[in-house]
Amino acid sequence: MITRAASKREKMDLTSTVTKSPSPDSESDSVVSAQPPFISFQTGPSLERIPDDVLLEIVSHLPTYLPTIDNRRDRIDTHPVYDIRSTMHARTPTLCALSQTSRLLRSRCLALAWQRTAFWGFGRLDASFDEGIGKGTYVSIHVLKACPYLLPFIRTVSVILTTYQKAEIIPAFAACLATLPNLNTIQVVHIEWRMQTVIRNAFRGKRFPSVRRISLPSSAHEIIKRCPNLEEVTCVDGDGSKIVQSLVEAKCHQVRILKGITTPLTRLVDLVPNLTHASVAKGSDMTPLAGFPFLDTIEILIDYHSKVDLPLSEFATLDIKKAREILKGNKSQAEKTVVLTKSNNLWDYRTYEFDIGRAYMTRETVKV
Repeated sequence: MITRAASKREKMDLTSTVTKSPSPDSESDSVVSAQPPFISFQTGPSLERIPDDVLLEIVSHLPTYLPTIDNRRDRIDTHPVYDIRSTMHARTPTLCALSQTSRLLRSRCLALAWQRTAFWGFGRLDASFDEGIGKGTYVSIHVLKACPYLLPFIRTVSVILTTYQKAEIIPAFAACLATLPNLNTIQVVHIEWRMQTVIRNAFRGKRFPSVRRISLPSSAHEIIKRCPNLEEVTCVDGDGSKIVQSLVEAKCHQVRILKGITTPLTRLVDLVPNLTHASVAKGSDMTPLAGFPFLDTIEILIDYHSKVDLPLSEFATLDIKKAREILKGNKSQAEKTVVLTKSNNLWDYRTYEFDIGRAYMTRETVKV
């Protein structure tokens, strides 16, 4: 009993010593009281715990383009093709850098960095346009040859085809496309004239069944013949008559969207009965469009030479009326619209049709 009472008194004395207020004359007590309270270390959420959709949202805010040079010093017209010389893609290098920081970011960012691949490179600014673009394309091809693990990531390919070493570079480009198992979109941003024979020979025997979307000048129509499962076709230069011919020869029955093609679509009525989007030039005959029973969008293209001081919907009143009559009389149950598009100059319209925001155009939509 005595031992227990003594032990209890010792505990009470120890407690009173710890809890009593320090004396101002006591140096040791002041030192003890100045120490910060102990807080146990707690780790925050690790990178691995961040959901994929949040990581992708963060990446989406990276800048897509970073201007580096004012091309007006070179006294050349503002043109998306020339902008390539004065613009560097900022998103892809950033994603590549992030993919080197951790295993998690490599698994997420490497695929994002390569899913849209431009084959033109940047070239040297002191080289000619054809030479700079051609050498950039050559380098891009050999990078993919050396890194086959990147091939499954690529879904969209953009290219400029120039006359620089065309007999070597264009066949190598066609062969490279054939190695991309998940290729979905081909964008031929620009092509030099008098190259149809080279393209025909380079793509002969190739086949790209995974390609669903293609954007190209009419002079590059030979590529279409190698893509039998196309669903969306955009003409970036020309009336598209050769593109229509290639669609017929390739028997592309799955096409749903045709943009930028102003030639009559009579030959396609039986080939693509499920067409939903078609384009016509302002003032042209729209009668052939009545042959597509599921059409829900008619795009009226206004020539870049036209001086328009009114809203496009007022400038093209008669064309809108004709388009509405056609759309109201067909079988489509989807929402029906008439799209009015005016390019700002000859070169800009549709060149970046798949890159919304890069195209230089005025556009209005009228509901039917």
